[in-house]
Order: sequence, then structure tokens, then C-alpha cells
Amino acid sequence: MKKTISILFILIVGIFVFSNPTVNKPWNYSFNPALLDFGTRNFIDIGGNVDLDLIQPFFNFGDLFKEDVIIDFNEIYNNLDGKNLNILLDANGSAYGKIYLWFLTYAKTINISSKTKISIPNDLIKFISEGNVVDGELINLAGNDGIFNSDIIFESNNYISLQTKNSIFGISLSNFYPIALLRSNISFESINDIENAKTNIKYSISGNIYSSMQSFEAINTKLNPNYTFDNGGKGLYEDFMNALDNFSGLKINVGYINKKGKWGVSLNDIVIKPAEVKYQYTFDATGAIEIENMEVLTDIATPIIKLYDDFSNRIFPEISGDLPMNVSFFYTLPIIFNPTPHIQYYFDRGLSWV
Repeated sequence: MKKTISILFILIVGIFVFSNPTVNKPWNYSFNPALLDFGTRNFIDIGGNVDLDLIQPFFNFGDLFKEDVIIDFNEIYNNLDGKNLNILLDANGSAYGKIYLWFLTYAKTINISSKTKISIPNDLIKFISEGNVVDGELINLAGNDGIFNSDIIFESNNYISLQTKNSIFGISLSNFYPIALLRSNISFESINDIENAKTNIKYSISGNIYSSMQSFEAINTKLNPNYTFDNGGKGLYEDFMNALDNFSGLKINVGYINKKGKWGVSLNDIVIKPAEVKYQYTFDATGAIEIENMEVLTDIATPIIKLYDDFSNRIFPEISGDLPMNVSFFYTLPIIFNPTPHIQYYFDRGLSWV
């Protein structure tokens, strides 16, 4: 009896761990386009959503409610087991408007998503954890590089669906292009001042940004008020729409939902035409971290972005792994809180519990 209870308990916990009670909501149309119709009540609906997912080892959600937060770099370093420390940030903002006419729905959606990865070299975490002296020798961080990559993608979607009493069939045609594809390295150098008990860690970020937008350099004017930029009288909005009209790619999402059974399946990110990435920019930034008498001071310089090439032959996605086709499935359990186990299979990455 106890064994049976234990198995049931593990099964219930497993269902809730891989469940999300809000997955079957309209704003999750990227998971299944037919979700735009799920729960539709009005002839006209307008909505939106913002998601932020940060994966890092420094603190957890509960720490936000504490007066003091202690970061144990010794524990972080030991847990790395010789690997670099990775910080992952996924951010997504979307808005939609839809018209529902009994059995037919049309919707227009826009979405800006970003995926950022910062990889900090293991030796830097060791430096912070164990100090700048190992076996009587001063440590220099030169030659230990990290990575700073980020993809910022814009999408404009046109969605149409047919509904029956128990089913929804939806299809989404999406124009997309990269606002920015950042590929850069982070280099470190440590300067030790033994007499004054100071350690200065200098870092520089250097790389390239690839974009479908001609005026991406204008971002400098937002970062630095003294920076001037002339794009022939065109503003960011004009450039934004020009990239959408002339350089965007095309993809299709197809979804089905069984309303009675409360389950759905979809085939997503079928790329018909890749986006053209016409412009290449250089990206440079420097900064320093100074440690003196156990106090940490930071100095961050303003990044500089400059146009390098206005006739790039890059495309996005370059490889299928950049925007992999995937299949999704969800099922809403008819129990309290309506937990919804859901999975997504990427043809280039394998199975993912979303």
C-alpha cells in the first residue's frame, strides 16, 4: 500500500513539475498558433504579454524578499566543475488584436523576442572565489575569454482559423527579421597593486552585430547623448518598416486544438524563405571592476556601434538550428488548478520540456 501511495505521489509531482496552468492562453500562440482562439468570447479581442526568463546561479526568487543577499562564489565555483559560468536570458514581448466571427477568426500579432547568452570563463570565477594569489604566485586573467551573444528577432504575423463545435484549425504566416545578431568575445586582464591592496579587473567586449536594419547605428544616440547620426532623414520607424517590407523572411505555423478534450498539437517554424541580413556593425565596449579593501567598484563605458558593411550576404536562419522546426503538444488535465503538461520537440535539438 505504501509503495502504491509513493508511486502515485511521484506521478502527481511529476505532472505538476512539467505543467503550466497558463500555457493554453492566447499569448502563447508561438507554442501553438491555434491558442489565439482558445477561450475566445468577444467579437474583438486585444491583448499582449511580456515574458522574462533568467537562468543564473547567483540568487533565486526567494532571495528577492530578503534584506541581505549573500552570493557564495566558492560554492558557485565548486559547482562549475571546471566549466564556464553561463548566464541565459530569454525575453519576449508580444501584442495581438483579433476579430472573431462565429466560425472564422483573423488576428494580427507582433512579437519581439531576444535570447542572450553570457559565458564567463571559469578562471575568472576562480579568481573571485580564491583570490589573486595561488601557490604564492599572482594570477593574471589575460587569455581567458568569455562570450556575449544575443539574438533579437522581430515578427509580424497574420493568423486565420476555422472553428467547429469541438475543434480549432489555425494557421499563421509570419514575416520575421533580425533586429540584431550580436556575436562577441569578452577579454579580461587583471592588474594587481599589492602595496595598496588593490586589484583591478579590466574587460573589453568586441564583436559584430548583424542586422536587417540600416540605421541600427542610431542606437548610439540613445546610449550617448553626445553622439550624432545622420541616416538621410530617415527615422528608426521608417527603417523598421523598410526591413519588414524588403528583407524579412517567411515562415508558417500550423496548429490544431481539440476543445472538448482540451489538448492541442502544432507544427511550428516551417521556414519558407530566410530573412536577408544586409548590414554588419562593429560593437565595442570596455569596463573595469576594482576591488579595494573588500569593496567592489565598477566602471562601465558606453558601447560604441559603427557600420562596417552595408552589403552583407548573410541570411537568417543560416542553419536550421538558428530557428529549428518543432512539434508541440499540450493536454489540460480535468482536475483542480487545470495543470497542463506540455512538451516541444525540436528537430535539431531534441525533446524539450517547456
